This record gives sequence, C-alpha cells and structure tokens, in this order.
Amino acid sequence: MAKKRVLYISYDGLTDPLGQSQIIPYLSGLSKKGYAITILSNEKPENYQLHKEVVEEKLKTANIDWKFTFYTNKPPVVSTAFGIRRLRKLAYYLSKKQSFDIIHCRSILATMVGDSVRKKFGGKLIFDIRGFWADERVEGGLWNLKNKLYKAIYTYFKNKEKEFFRTADAVITLTENAKKYVLANFETKKNFQVIPCAVDLNHFSTENLNHSLIADLKAKWGVSESDYVLSYVGSLGTRYRLKEMMQFFKQLQLIQSHSKFLFISKSDTSQIKDLCQELQIDFKSIIIDSCNYDEIPNYIAVSHASIFFIVTSFSGKAVSPTKQGEIMSLGLPIVCNADLGDSDMILRETNTGVIPADYSEASLKKSAEELLTFQTTSDEIKLAAANYFSLEKATESYYQVYSSL
Repeated sequence: MAKKRVLYISYDGLTDPLGQSQIIPYLSGLSKKGYAITILSNEKPENYQLHKEVVEEKLKTANIDWKFTFYTNKPPVVSTAFGIRRLRKLAYYLSKKQSFDIIHCRSILATMVGDSVRKKFGGKLIFDIRGFWADERVEGGLWNLKNKLYKAIYTYFKNKEKEFFRTADAVITLTENAKKYVLANFETKKNFQVIPCAVDLNHFSTENLNHSLIADLKAKWGVSESDYVLSYVGSLGTRYRLKEMMQFFKQLQLIQSHSKFLFISKSDTSQIKDLCQELQIDFKSIIIDSCNYDEIPNYIAVSHASIFFIVTSFSGKAVSPTKQGEIMSLGLPIVCNADLGDSDMILRETNTGVIPADYSEASLKKSAEELLTFQTTSDEIKLAAANYFSLEKATESYYQVYSSL
C-alpha cells in the first residue's frame, strides 16, 4: 500500500524555537508511522541562518522534505497577505508535482493556503487552530477595532475561521476549553482532537542534564546554595503580565530574602529594570540571560520553581504554554494564573503548582507562602508531565487524526 502524502503548512518557521520543539518532533514520529511528509514553512531570515543546518539534519534523519519561503512583517497587514500569497504559490507548485492526501495546516494563516490547495487539487484538510488568532491580535493591542481597516480585517478572518471549522475534515485544538467553545458555537464535522503542546521528555529530563554547565551558570549568575531561584522562560510581550510576576517575586523575596528571579528570554527585557525601580526590588536579585533550545533544560534546572502570568481573555481559552510541559518535565512546580487554557486545571488536578486567586498583594503573598512550603515531590511532577505532555502521546493523537481521514 502506498504511503499517504501529507503537506504540512506552517506560517511559523522550522528554525524558530517552536518549530524545533513543536513541529519537527511530531512530524518525525508520523513519518516513522508511514506518512510521506512535505513541510512548507515561513522562515525568519536571521533564524534560518543560525539554525538551518541543525534543522536540515533533523529532517534528513526523519526522511521529511522541506520547502520554505522567507517571512517579513513589513509593511504591517500587507506583509501578511504577501506571505500567504508566497506560500500559496509554492504550495501550488508542489501540488502540481504530486498530489497530497492530507493537508495539515498549523494556524488560520496556514489554513488560508491549505484550503485553497484543497479546492484546486483535492485532499483532506486539517484545521490545527493553535489559537483564536484574530482575537489574539485584538486583545494584544495590535488591532484596534475602532479603526475601520482593522475592524474589516478582523471580520474577514472571523468569517474565514467559521468557514474552516465548518468545512475542515478534522479540527485540532490545544485545549479542552477551546474545544468546548468551538463545538458550542460553530458547525463542524465533529472530527475533533485535543492535543496540548507536548514536550520531548528525553530532552527535558533531569537524567540528561549537564551538571558541569549548571555549576558554571550558577557561578556566572552568582547563585549560591542558599538562594531560592524563581524562573521565567520564553517571550515577554503584550500578552504576558510582567509587572504582576514581578509583584509575586517581591512577595516571595519578603518571605525568603535569599531569592533571585531568573529570566530566560530572547525578548526585550529593558522594562524589567524599570519595574524593579517602581516596585522597589533590588535589581541585583534579577538574572537575565538567553540560550538556544538545546541548553534550555540546564538553564531552567538552576531554578526551584517557575512562573508565568499570561493575559486571560476570550483567546486565552485556546492557550497551551509550551513551557508548562517543559518545566514540569524537570520536576519543578509552577505558579500560573487561572483561566488560561487548561493550565490551571492541570495544575489543580495533579497538585503540581500554585494558582493565585487574583493579583492582589494578599493573594500573591499567600501563593508565595504556598510555593515555599510546596509538598508535591519532583518525581510526582515529572509523572504528571508524562501523563499530559509526552511527545509520544501527542504523536499518537495526531496519528489517530491522520488515520481517520
């Protein structure tokens, strides 16, 4: 029996950190299960130059074909239309050379391309939503609906979203929360799978840590054995509640004076110093550094716990922070806010973290006390991570979707 051919379309790049952690591992597993996969992605030139050789080697090992265009965000709005157009042109070219049985689209922008390919060349369409993209743009302050242009763009994408839910042969969301909303509010073909952002448990494993590097990092950052280290991992932007996280750290430090806040991020972190002044936090207790994907587990392992507060709103229903599985896989408890996808539900069900009732000083103080007296063991947290976020489990869920088409 001939292998089924899959065209996987992503508006994100394989050379982005998420491409390496959230796209390549899944598809490598599906390739082993007998699917002939071609990936079509949108690469950021700077990331491509830095990571192309690593990505090419991983794809070669997995026997996956890779085609791409280059991403640009200038000029605003128009660049997105041009990006979709470039991807569509390349997708048409590939489809003329060979037919694809399955067109797997990661996000609504990729589905704009995939739906066009399906209509012209055939194939089964998977709408892998990742999130409510148009609403994220509004809630993140990028699209002001009082502006007629942005209002028109928002309405266009929401109509497209409704169309794709109705016509897609399968729908994938990151959270049960998002699935409930979609099934209650949209017409679908009821072929639905929830697959949270998974983690490579071998990569994010305490057994595979580089203890020499960890010791070097502690020396570099001035972390002593008496220090309690709280970490934050990943991007910092409009959707992340940096000030509230800093306020939590202040409460932690008032209880445990030997506390440090480690930021592992490639984002602009300049506002951290300003917040330290505003909140009267000693900037010497703040550590800011960044690293590549391969080194992240060792950086996280310097900490005793990790935190993320993310803006919750309508689009928060669909959020599955990649960092949650990564942190839990290393046996660390998490402090996170409520009503964020399934994150708080998972922490409550498994007793693997602390969820402040709100951002008041009293709530943050209580949560800091809970964290410093946290009882769940590292092994219990790692077991919960394996149950919810294992790469093998996610790959099997994708396989079930593919097999249904």
